[in-house]
Amino acid sequence: MDMMKIEEIVNDIILIILDNHEPLKKIGIEKDQFFARVKGYDEYGLWVYQPKFQLPNLDGETKEKYRNVEASILIPWGFIVSIAHFPDAEGFDFPSPFDHHIGFE
Repeated sequence: MDMMKIEEIVNDIILIILDNHEPLKKIGIEKDQFFARVKGYDEYGLWVYQPKFQLPNLDGETKEKYRNVEASILIPWGFIVSIAHFPDAEGFDFPSPFDHHIGFE
């Protein structure tokens, strides 16, 4: 097996394991490990896709307090303990976001 490079995980689903993730609960990350599709990365952290991020419903036309929107969420490197990548596993390499439960709740 060849050496893994971080750019190889973009657009794939990975398992992210976190430590001391209490501040991330404010954006909905309740668990210390979850599967997510990687949108990108930079010097600040890993950008992951969240298909159902809740935003306040500000239109005033409906009774619903929140609406679900697609979002990219930054997970700072300091919270990430480990990442598991599954390059040869069917459905985890360039998957359709509609085929799997990804993101966090």
